[in-house]
Amino acid sequence: MPPPRRRNAPQGPDPLLAQRRRGALLGLAVGNALSVPTAHRPLLSAPFPTMADGPYSRMTGGGPRELRKGQVTEEVQLACCLGHSLRDLKRYDAADVLRRYRAWQPHAFEVSEALKEVLDECNSGLPPLGAARRVWLRGHRKTAGAGSLARIAPLGVYLSNDAKARTTATLEDSALTHFDPRSQLACAAFTAALAKAVTSGADLKPDDLLTAAESGLLVAGAALGRSAPDYVQEVSTASALLREDLARARDDDPRLYGPELHLHRTQHALHVAFRLAFWELLHAPTAEAALIDVVHRGGDTEVHAAVTGALVGAFHGEEALPAEWRKHVLEALATTKGPLWDVYHPRHLLSLVAT
Repeated sequence: MPPPRRRNAPQGPDPLLAQRRRGALLGLAVGNALSVPTAHRPLLSAPFPTMADGPYSRMTGGGPRELRKGQVTEEVQLACCLGHSLRDLKRYDAADVLRRYRAWQPHAFEVSEALKEVLDECNSGLPPLGAARRVWLRGHRKTAGAGSLARIAPLGVYLSNDAKARTTATLEDSALTHFDPRSQLACAAFTAALAKAVTSGADLKPDDLLTAAESGLLVAGAALGRSAPDYVQEVSTASALLREDLARARDDDPRLYGPELHLHRTQHALHVAFRLAFWELLHAPTAEAALIDVVHRGGDTEVHAAVTGALVGAFHGEEALPAEWRKHVLEALATTKGPLWDVYHPRHLLSLVAT
């Protein structure tokens, strides 16, 4: 039986901004680690808006890779690369971040096919910073997926007070591995929402984050249209689709089990992760309830729960994430030596809050 829900679970926003900043970064990691047993499983769950529940409410690890309890996967490890670069350079530098993403690959226990194709292209002899663009064009401009969205939270926290720098950095970082304008603009809207969450007062409402995402999408769409004039049509289409995602997130039923968009289909991963995260923000009573719902719905839960965890963590704050979950994530692999603890461990993300 799953553990009982905490009756006194904090309901945001946390009055302390530092707690919301930590909540965004820990929410990313906690959501990702919690989802390991259900990743890529087509689970049957309650129809929206009923919150799903079940046996996966504790950190268990496992999965096909037999991970340890609280251990994180690709999405959080790449967020650590991004976080290290921001901490060391005190700014965003695309070349430095890409170097760190490439250095991570030999230590990864799994690399998604989409990311592997881009990293392999980096070794083609052509400029590495253009690898994702070349892959996107070669693949007939298909949707690039949600991988960049799932790692992007550090930019929303670290650059929360500088909208121009945040927008530019977010577009650049997504374009390193996921050039598709849908991926880039989803990341920009998402970091705008995170920035709103971690800089606003105690009267913050969940809908304020959707408004911030809509504004961020508008600003980023204009910027991307100017910088990539050859892809204006794709930018326009991407903006319209993401605006629809935000609109559907306000509904009781976000329409994630339909023929056009289905939670279990990998080709829909970006829009599912984006729409689902904002739906949980608006409809789940707590951060804990949001993540339990996400992991019990199946699909690419490692991505879905990472994105949702960052968003609800940024709003509700660190204390809204169960202490047991946080403890397992921060202590996972503590008895081991090597890069997964020394470099690619989520505890390093918290150094961004202190800088």
